[in-house]
Amino acid sequence: MDNVEVSSADIARIAGVKPTAVSNWRRRHDDFPTPVGGTDRSPRFDLAEIEAWLSTHRSVPTIDPDQRLWQVVDSLRGSAPVEDLLGLVGALALHLRDHPEAPPRDPAALVAAALDGFETRLRASGSACLADHRPVEVPDTLLPALVEATVRAVAESGPGPVLERMSRRSEQRSPVGSHNLPPALADLMVHLAGTGGALTDPACGGSELLLAGIRAGRAPLRGQDRERATLWLTALRLAFHDALDEQVELRVGDALREPAFTAAPADSVVIAPPFGERNWGLEDLVDDPRWVHGLPPRLESDLAWVQHALSQLRPSGRAVLLMPPAAAQRPSGRRIRRSLLRSGAFLAVVSLPAGFAAHYAVPLQLWVLRRTDETTTPTPLLLVDTEPTDPHDVDRPEEVIDRIRGLWEDFHGYPERFEEVPGTARAVEPVELLDEEIDLTPRRHLPPPRSSTRDLDLFARRRAEMERSLRSLRSLLPEVPEALPEAAPTPVVTLGELAKAGSVSIRRHRARRPEEESGSQTQARVLTPQDVMRGTPATRTERVDADPMRNPPLREGDIVIPVVTERPLARVVTAEDAGAHPHGGLYVVSTNPASVDPWFLAGFVSSEAERGHITRVSSSMRGSLRLEPQRFRLPVLSIQEQRAHGERFRRVERFRRALRELQELGTELADQAVDLAVELTTDQAEQP
Repeated sequence: MDNVEVSSADIARIAGVKPTAVSNWRRRHDDFPTPVGGTDRSPRFDLAEIEAWLSTHRSVPTIDPDQRLWQVVDSLRGSAPVEDLLGLVGALALHLRDHPEAPPRDPAALVAAALDGFETRLRASGSACLADHRPVEVPDTLLPALVEATVRAVAESGPGPVLERMSRRSEQRSPVGSHNLPPALADLMVHLAGTGGALTDPACGGSELLLAGIRAGRAPLRGQDRERATLWLTALRLAFHDALDEQVELRVGDALREPAFTAAPADSVVIAPPFGERNWGLEDLVDDPRWVHGLPPRLESDLAWVQHALSQLRPSGRAVLLMPPAAAQRPSGRRIRRSLLRSGAFLAVVSLPAGFAAHYAVPLQLWVLRRTDETTTPTPLLLVDTEPTDPHDVDRPEEVIDRIRGLWEDFHGYPERFEEVPGTARAVEPVELLDEEIDLTPRRHLPPPRSSTRDLDLFARRRAEMERSLRSLRSLLPEVPEALPEAAPTPVVTLGELAKAGSVSIRRHRARRPEEESGSQTQARVLTPQDVMRGTPATRTERVDADPMRNPPLREGDIVIPVVTERPLARVVTAEDAGAHPHGGLYVVSTNPASVDPWFLAGFVSSEAERGHITRVSSSMRGSLRLEPQRFRLPVLSIQEQRAHGERFRRVERFRRALRELQELGTELADQAVDLAVELTTDQAEQP
């Protein structure tokens, strides 16, 4: 495995330790391998030497083949782009799938056979032009490491999964375009685009939309992308699905500057275009005939893609685009949006929940349009907002997809008969949207969620529930503590001392430094300091560091403590929050339950009596305290005594939670009482 280099963070992942442990090994062990590259602050080491050292000193098992392969790819990126290296890996994996016999000993011969075989497959398909776009050559001296790692990974995981996993690792570093579309969202977009006939993706990126077309039985399929290496990977993914045939046509090129399929209009176009491009070709395309609805301004590349998609369709063909929310409301795009509305091109605008697609935290939109002509009669369009009205409600992705499908099916057959769903969906005549702003954001045009103010039965149920909660709250009232007999002062120990003894661990997730490898990410729930202070479950979903060594998820029994807060505060993680990831503004304390009871610890941390010992006033936030967990003090008690105190603190927490629920219920009851009184009075006044 010569020439394969790893960083300190890589070594930590391999050995299952923290990066600081690797630094300690370097200081304490004279025989630790010396760096072979990198810088003083971010050295890189030879992987073979590290493996040998770990096997001698740490009894570390063999590195996972997928991890090894990624280390090889990462190490060789100075010699070739990662996408080209993945193209070689994919071709090798496909060759090994089709030729499971033992590969030849010569790595260069195996690579040549794999590339020749895939090129033969390309020339026999509708994508023969890709055969002339081989990946960048890797020096022969570096091929053995790549080939050996690929062969090992294929033997362990199978050919198809190897390419998928390597591609995901690459995409998590630089997510763009349709690479990060969840398969379920891609399937939805193809479904909204109609059934049967030719389907085109003019920015096919990681091929997710084309794969969705295959699953839907669409043919022929056409894809274009400006990146040669990305399109090569697309062809490989299609080949692994046995779909790279004469019905699939792939072309290299920028679809805005060099559209490839103008002579073959499609029945459907689906696309997740790159957002917000400035250099999309405006100067060269001023007189382009595709701008039927107006020349897109420089900052409106999204609307250039919309018009390009429409130009690729046959008359009445349908296009579905994943769009940024700003495209529906930016003043610079008003003229084009107005023209699209007047022509009857819009069929639907669907707002997705924030963070639903790709790595974007904003609520992206699906635009469903059709190609029109002078005979087209405008029809109502469907506006859908899937963002929950209550921020505490988080729908599962499959629930969101099913809801959109259902609404579309109800609307598509008879738009005029569509029954609105207040706060969620409504069929709107285009003329209603032709105001000064031409804002197509669905939520702006939807009636508010149907309140239950006129539901007297609901009011009665809420009132009865309020009475039950009040009775229950009485049973949870904290008891007056009994006075303890005088005794010798109880010794105390700090949390820092307990950490040194191994009874607890204290951690806080920090973002990777610029010199560190970016690493893989995953979509996950995140518990924030605001959640802890409000007493609510994890409310945020975002992309987080997927390395379980650097950023392990919360476990039941962990204690979370805000770094900055108005008063000392700690919360024990329950099953409700287990599996979420901690925000960087939280300390996480894990205990050895045989030595320290978590409820006992959390109770003492939350005491005002400890304020002076564990906090200092924040210099940047008036009235806020910055907690220093190492200074937390706990009385030295037996574990039985700790659990007795901990049970008292647990009962207090149940009382706090009941108070919060009672406040929410009381607010709803009071609001509905006011609304009922107003509406009933208004109804009587309006009667003749």
